[in-house]
Amino acid sequence: MKYPWVAISLIIIWFATTYIILVRENLNVSYVLLTALVGTIIISILGFRPPKVK
Repeated sequence: MKYPWVAISLIIIWFATTYIILVRENLNVSYVLLTALVGTIIISILGFRPPKVK
């Protein structure tokens, strides 16, 4: 049950990013999107790795 939790965390990141962009004014949108993108890439690399077979 590792992969569904990774996918849910990515969905939460992007919904939170969308909410922050819509609610806050005078916000550097490209910085927020870049931060969310980097976080998504890191979580994807760590979370979607296949388990090691011993």
